[in-house]
Amino acid sequence: MYQAIKVLIRVLFSGLLFILAVYISANTGLAKDTEVSHDMSSHHQHIALNHALGMTLDGYNLVILGNMKMARGIDETVLNHGNMMIKSGTAMWNEIMSGTAMQGMHHGGKDPVKDPAMVYTHKLGEKQMLVIALLGKMSGVEMEHGMDVLHQTIILNHALKMALEGANSVMLGEMGMARGVDEIAVEHGRTMLKNAGGLFHETMSALNMMNIHMSGTTPESDELLEYAHRLAEAEFQVLAILEGMPGINK
Repeated sequence: MYQAIKVLIRVLFSGLLFILAVYISANTGLAKDTEVSHDMSSHHQHIALNHALGMTLDGYNLVILGNMKMARGIDETVLNHGNMMIKSGTAMWNEIMSGTAMQGMHHGGKDPVKDPAMVYTHKLGEKQMLVIALLGKMSGVEMEHGMDVLHQTIILNHALKMALEGANSVMLGEMGMARGVDEIAVEHGRTMLKNAGGLFHETMSALNMMNIHMSGTTPESDELLEYAHRLAEAEFQVLAILEGMPGINK
């Protein structure tokens, strides 16, 4: 009798395992959850880095706006808030890239040379760091007589921020935690990335930019224009690596 019960239990357990395996294979959403969860920390890390850089970009745009001195009584508030966003954004970015979480990933076996997710993280961080470093030099650039260039810088900063948010939307959807919403998040994120790239290219090749160059003003002769070109080049590199993010072009 005892042996018969043991055999019955084994049969029932084997049956449950078979049913569960069939269910997981048939349910693409759950299969996606299982596939993505092994590297959830990298997804979260990339989202945090993108958010931190986006916050920093918004902060610098507010500082540029406040320094235009077109709205007395508001400019000071805009400048203070912009500087706060810059400080918080850069602090968060530095913590994500070099803090205890990153160190824990390295000690846990995530090799920045061999692990695909970590390789991408370091490439993304390297390109983003160039942008943050250039943004930090903005205060030392003469900006009193370059309203056109300043407006273009604001637009380029916005375009990159849009791309960062688009990439984050894609990653959020790819986590597979909210069926029915995930597909919307992924498609919307891809659209944001596409539109951000279009805005970036349009701004850099627009008639106004061409007129600046045709008027005789060149990056070699104008400090602000030279700075704007270096910043645009660095931002374009971040945009390119976001567009090449694993999962974006699936």
